[in-house]
Amino acid sequence: MANEKKQKHTGRLLFTGFSMGFADLIPGVSSGTIAFLYGIYEELLFAIKTVTNTVPALLIKGRFKAAFHVIPFGFLIPLAIGMVTAVFLLVNVVSFLLDNYALFVWAVFFGLVLGSSFVIRKRMHGWTTRRVLLLITGFIITFVIVSLPVLQTASSPFFTLGAGAVASMAMILPGISGSLMLVLLGQYETIINALASLDIITLLFFVAGIVIGLASFAHFLSVLLRRHHSAVIATLVGIMLGSLAAIWPWQTTEGALQAPVFDSSFIIVLLLGALGFAAVLGLEKIGLTKEHKEDIDNKTFKAIRYKD
Repeated sequence: MANEKKQKHTGRLLFTGFSMGFADLIPGVSSGTIAFLYGIYEELLFAIKTVTNTVPALLIKGRFKAAFHVIPFGFLIPLAIGMVTAVFLLVNVVSFLLDNYALFVWAVFFGLVLGSSFVIRKRMHGWTTRRVLLLITGFIITFVIVSLPVLQTASSPFFTLGAGAVASMAMILPGISGSLMLVLLGQYETIINALASLDIITLLFFVAGIVIGLASFAHFLSVLLRRHHSAVIATLVGIMLGSLAAIWPWQTTEGALQAPVFDSSFIIVLLLGALGFAAVLGLEKIGLTKEHKEDIDNKTFKAIRYKD
């Protein structure tokens, strides 16, 4: 029974990681949104903080055994395997779909993000004037960011490293897509091509930037969630709603928003958007989020204070 439960838990983490990896390939969709939806967001932040802060601190003190045991391998390994598998397996598929069926792809993800914001807002403990203002602020800032023109930048290893750091911070924020930040920085095509062609040098600089970004931001976000949970949730809901501008199905090739086009595809777009929205509500209804929370070993994520 214990092995069966462990396998089921590992399978869910693999699927969650796969979903997060797929989301990271789509400009406008955040892997942080997927983590939030599947109920592992705070555990993910804690795991990142452990690996990037607690483990180095223990290694510096020479506490190698403690550093090894504090790493939540059972959580991170299947999640990472799922993400890496999705990225390398679907990178060409995503490029094909966006090139040939962009309208329908954006419709599905518009529904998913809208549904996710609807579900996540339930984690707040009531609305106050301050939380409403935070939601509006998050919406406005994100809307402005995703509406910025794409930068025309020269490709260099160190700029790729910086782009990785910025993208990683966006990845773990529900609503702001790491891929979208790469688009705005003019690096999306560079990274996609590097993945498709296995350009190791470019990918190494990009991954190094991701590590730097996660190490500097995850701890800060984790503290905010612990101390100001409802305020952070209100801001994140605003961020997610603001990010919808980036995945509005009807856009020009330059990214400018357009009014809906009432042609033969309009009904299909509406149905796909509704399907995405319903899928999120369905996951909540069947208790997938709750099951994820129950399956995670709470001992793994206890904040342990190491004393000399």
